[in-house]
Amino acid sequence: MKFFFGCLLSALLLGTYSYSHAQTGMSLITGKILTEKHIPAEDATVTLLSLPDSSVVKTTTSGQTGVFKFDNIVPGLYLLSIHKIGYSKYYTGQYHLLAGKTTAISELTLSPVNQQLGEVSITAKKDYIQVQPDKTVLNVDRSILSAGNSVLDILTTAPGVRVRDNSILFKGGQKALIAINGKPVGNLTDDQLADLLKSYQGNMISQIELIANPSAKYDATGGGGVINIILKKSKDLGFRASIVESAAYGQDYKFSSGINLNYRTDKFNFFGNYSFADNKLPRLLDIDRNIYDDNLLTNIDVNYNSTSYTKTNNYNAGVDYSITPKQTVGALFYGYHNQAGIDKFSSTYIRNNGSLDSILTTQSHVDRAITNLNYNLNYKGSFGKNNGTSLTADFDYSTYDRSSFELINNYFYLTNGTPYRAPLFYTDNSPSSINIRSERIDFSQQLSKSSNLSAGLKDNQVNSDNTIAFNQGADTVNFLPIPSLTDHFIYKERINAAYAAYSDKFGKSDLTLGLRAEQTSSYGKSYHPDKTVARSYFDLFPNIQWTQAVDTNNMLSIGYDRRITRPNYQDLNPFVGFIGQYSYSTGNPFLKPEYYNVYSISDLYKDKYKVELRLTVTQDMFAPVYEQNDSTKIYVTTLNNIGTRYEYEAEFTIPVDITKWWNVNIDLDAGYAKYIYNQDSARKSTYELNLQLNQSFTINKGLKAELYGFYSSPTYYGIKQYKAQYAVRAGLSQSVLHNNGSIRLMVTDIFNSDQYQYTSNYSNLDLTGKEKVGSRFAMLTFTYRFGKSTVKGPSRRTGGNVDDQKRLSGSSNEN
Repeated sequence: MKFFFGCLLSALLLGTYSYSHAQTGMSLITGKILTEKHIPAEDATVTLLSLPDSSVVKTTTSGQTGVFKFDNIVPGLYLLSIHKIGYSKYYTGQYHLLAGKTTAISELTLSPVNQQLGEVSITAKKDYIQVQPDKTVLNVDRSILSAGNSVLDILTTAPGVRVRDNSILFKGGQKALIAINGKPVGNLTDDQLADLLKSYQGNMISQIELIANPSAKYDATGGGGVINIILKKSKDLGFRASIVESAAYGQDYKFSSGINLNYRTDKFNFFGNYSFADNKLPRLLDIDRNIYDDNLLTNIDVNYNSTSYTKTNNYNAGVDYSITPKQTVGALFYGYHNQAGIDKFSSTYIRNNGSLDSILTTQSHVDRAITNLNYNLNYKGSFGKNNGTSLTADFDYSTYDRSSFELINNYFYLTNGTPYRAPLFYTDNSPSSINIRSERIDFSQQLSKSSNLSAGLKDNQVNSDNTIAFNQGADTVNFLPIPSLTDHFIYKERINAAYAAYSDKFGKSDLTLGLRAEQTSSYGKSYHPDKTVARSYFDLFPNIQWTQAVDTNNMLSIGYDRRITRPNYQDLNPFVGFIGQYSYSTGNPFLKPEYYNVYSISDLYKDKYKVELRLTVTQDMFAPVYEQNDSTKIYVTTLNNIGTRYEYEAEFTIPVDITKWWNVNIDLDAGYAKYIYNQDSARKSTYELNLQLNQSFTINKGLKAELYGFYSSPTYYGIKQYKAQYAVRAGLSQSVLHNNGSIRLMVTDIFNSDQYQYTSNYSNLDLTGKEKVGSRFAMLTFTYRFGKSTVKGPSRRTGGNVDDQKRLSGSSNEN
């Protein structure tokens, strides 16, 4: 902590010194020019013209990257004139330059002389999906199908992303590191992470970045790369606001309401948003097991259905203050409160050698509340000539509190419906509390015009306290504890990290080398029974990215990355959770981290078409397994390190403009996976094909339509063989109120086909399962934007700072 605040104080003192010597009152304007093929336009002549008389102020030319800059400009109104041989000359602006401020202009695209320009100012269309050499960007506002949906819903349509059993899988079919504004929130249970992403509505999101080979600046967590969710924050001066109202009806209902606010002055930027969601969703689960014991075949068929009632309040508020034109300090507060009730009912049919023996019915109700609060203080500054030195610092503190109480009633019947034993009643009270403190500092120094060196330090500390009180009674009043199901578990973890990264440009080549070091110390203790697991391990994570411009159309990239996924806190928790009379779940305190080595090569053609080949080797892969006792018929779900996985993939991204009004984006991912299990060195291999089609239609100026569909072939993952899966959704959007508002109508899962069906024959297990969550809805969304802006900022964002807020969330929709 002292180190962190010392660095922050040094940064502030350095900023004060820089400010006292800086030239104030002058302005800077920068931009980038591209050709019609989206290639940097080198040696284009750029002229700065003063308004209103259009007199010439300065002239410059764009460099090899198409970038131009005018500095030391007197504040005022200006216009730009751009000309390059073989291309039409055009003007763009007006721009209002403010004292001591930098105006960054969005990318400008030139047109060949044989094309007629309809307007003096050219505005490039921002597609929903933008493919870049190092990442893919989803511009959420551009998608009709994103309106009224949660981030989890949006990710189900993202290229290369698969959501399976609430697991968010990315490149290589591995779990991705999820970040919000660059702050990692990964290493949660699947249900916890899903609930966190459900709490963020699409109207709160600006962009989603899909980063396959993240730099060493990011945490090493996440074998599938990084999915960075960027929240909205206006760059306009003045007051801006928008409201979003959405309602859906189908398999029960969904409702959400949200507001985004932003007020920006020369020095201050105040921003905030709030959303409320009220959802009622059904869930169906059918698990059928065959158990062979002493020539007796026992079949246990569980038919489970539940209805969850969830109300979520999500909030985000912050302020940025410009100490100087080059330095900013900020504070941020965000979080959510989730209140859920879950009604459950299941019927268990027990058959011996094909004949029905007995029936067990279970009724239960869960009351659950989760509150997650996050606090952040941050500093960002740049110094020296051409802002060649930069320093950022962050302090984060997060709390997570969960209360959960469940009443479970079990009834036992013979085949004729007569009770054969007295009912059993259980109560389950399982509160949880987690707090996380994180400090980090990042430094970057430009060494030359083409090279840069960056480095950083981070300290992250976690304290988790969990209890479970499981009681049994012969009625619903008098209960006694069950010692084997009552426990208290505490967990502490500290991760110290340091990284260094070097980047340089050699002619048409770009090279990035990075190395991250992480020291992990953890301590977990279960009191009933007394069990302690302490660990300490050190790891190095290299990162290499080389990009070569082969010609004017092709950009070749080769990369290598080593990453890790640590078990999340609840997966290490040895609590025994009661699911049913024949089904339990438990954590595994001896679970080891899994490590990934990712090799990739890709070619980006005309900044649109991309083909990528990847090999991902996962060592000590952990996955859910079912440990079955053939005598008692009970099976326990837990996580185990099952072995090594090799995943070979080829991914093709193909955008096609069929007509001026019909555009299609095709993402095709074909793969082959091989498993080598620790148990008896068994082997398993599988093929997989995933196809996603995003189609957009411009019917007229204000009316647009979208059609999305996906198909996943039968495949094998972990210890489950999955059947094919597909779904289709469609939407319409109409601009209203002078383009300040929009009405969007969407139908999700039109054929009600989005479900999981699988089998498992791992070890002594013979299991068939099917899971279906309510997914078919007709949704109507209204959006309205109001307020004014005095200066328009750039429309393209590159994402937030790479900060850290670790492993917080909770589930409101668990079994």
